[in-house]
Amino acid sequence: MAPKRRMPRSPSAPGPAKKKARSSTGTTSVTANRSQSSSNKSSPGKTPTPKKLPSAPALRTFSASESSFLDPQLVQVSPRELLRRMLAPLSVEEFLQSCWGTTAVAVHGPVKRMRPLVRGFLHDLDLEALLAETPSERVHAWVRTPATPGAEHASSHGQQQQQQQQQQQQQPAPLDSVGVDADAALGLSRAGAALYFRAPEELENLLVPGLCDALGAGFAGRYPGDGKPRGEIETFIAGKGHFTGWHTDFQHNFTFQLRGSKRWKFKEGPVKNNVRALTPHYRNRSNFEQQMKMHLISDPVSPDFQPPATFFEDAEEVTLHPGSVLYHPAGIWHCVESLTEDTVAINVSLTMASWADFLGDGLRQLFFASPPLRAPALGLGALSSRSEARAVVEERLREVRRLVNSLTAEDLLPPALLDPDPPRRVDLGSSRLGAALPVRPEVSFRFSSLAVLVELPDDARESESEEEEEECPKLSTARRRYVYALHANFGNEDLASWLRVKLVAPLALAPAIAWLSERHLRCRSKSAAARGTHFTAGDLLAGFCGAKQGALSTTQKASFAVKHWPRVARLLRVLCHCGYLQLLPSSSGR
Repeated sequence: MAPKRRMPRSPSAPGPAKKKARSSTGTTSVTANRSQSSSNKSSPGKTPTPKKLPSAPALRTFSASESSFLDPQLVQVSPRELLRRMLAPLSVEEFLQSCWGTTAVAVHGPVKRMRPLVRGFLHDLDLEALLAETPSERVHAWVRTPATPGAEHASSHGQQQQQQQQQQQQQPAPLDSVGVDADAALGLSRAGAALYFRAPEELENLLVPGLCDALGAGFAGRYPGDGKPRGEIETFIAGKGHFTGWHTDFQHNFTFQLRGSKRWKFKEGPVKNNVRALTPHYRNRSNFEQQMKMHLISDPVSPDFQPPATFFEDAEEVTLHPGSVLYHPAGIWHCVESLTEDTVAINVSLTMASWADFLGDGLRQLFFASPPLRAPALGLGALSSRSEARAVVEERLREVRRLVNSLTAEDLLPPALLDPDPPRRVDLGSSRLGAALPVRPEVSFRFSSLAVLVELPDDARESESEEEEEECPKLSTARRRYVYALHANFGNEDLASWLRVKLVAPLALAPAIAWLSERHLRCRSKSAAARGTHFTAGDLLAGFCGAKQGALSTTQKASFAVKHWPRVARLLRVLCHCGYLQLLPSSSGR
């Protein structure tokens, strides 16, 4: 079954358990353990064989140019500085331009630079303490189960092929993963099993969002709805000889080697920007079809679930030691072997949202807003011919094309979504959001296709008043203000908004917001061709004043409008910044 939102994190899932404990060498510059092909010389009378150009390296290795501490608390001051220390001497700019998503990068440094991690967050690598603090409901233990005698007769043809490939590659039997509690995990570890579990949440809450920010992920580094960071930190404990066979991940990973040594091998992956992993190293095949169907639609270099042994003969390798940091991208083939007893590593895995996620949610929201597209897909079987059924589908596709063509980048990217720290609560009586926007009475606005404004009920306002009082002490009680929730881009299955902003409005602004809400509904209820109807700031001011003036003279009305213009202009600026409204490039015409 396809995942809804967060990727599954069990080692038997299609990707998440792909991070192993790691290993490292102290080499500098580029490492490439590749077999050298013989020179291509043409023989008389034969067409020379074209020389195959060398591919980009799957791995680059460096020695740290400094021994600065890798302190996770740095992200609270400068996330970019922590990433810089992790990668130096490779600059962050070169890393993002030349290595991100394509090339593994190993940076070897002194073990002391890991001290803030080990002592401040990881209990000096005490296994019992780590297990006591893990947020994982179950600890995953990796064990190898020998093949049952006679199993070759009962296995399917695919399983026989897999066993033959493992024999050719001299790989151990596939891994089995079992979920156990902390006490059982301790016992299994002493018996030689490798363990996989999440690191303490305090560390996760620093490093995952911090590295997303340092990489420039922005909103793509947060889940829609709750805004939680898209990633987690896994802890890997393994003994000498533990081996994880060739596989790919769907996450981007930063591994910190804390104790012991591990050998990693890499080979370029079969798919650029893969959506799912390939996990032939697991005995469980529950995710095989899910992985393969995504693999085959992704224009793979090779359709193989598990390439032949010859493919990996020129793999590049590196050994990580305590103090090493390794970046390994999503989609790259890799295998890992523990070289010493009691190896410990943590892995920060990041699953940034794709353009397909983000744009797809926006498009689906537009589809939800269309009566013919949100109607149940019924009745096709009752039609007299297939051509009639296809005609019905073509009609729906015309509606889809119209909606796709109506969507703009402004609809998808309100300024607030691009803020380093998007607003979650805004006081409409004093906010400076969008202060630079040139708002004049003659300036025109339109409503975004992907934003709605929901007035929260009285009980919701009152229940949140104490929290709001603490954050906005100048405001009085909830009874003297209105609270609205602004939502933008929520077409996913959970209807979770990529942007949600709570707007706290003084009582005096309620008529202006009511005018906007009524105007927005009228725009939506009109024919498709008229949905782009816009209005001016002067229209809003007139509607606002008309609701408040009563029987005033012309002079009094003008004075009233002048008095309340700053309040209306502030409201328009905030709503433009948060994506409910858009300033039209030209204010001429209606």
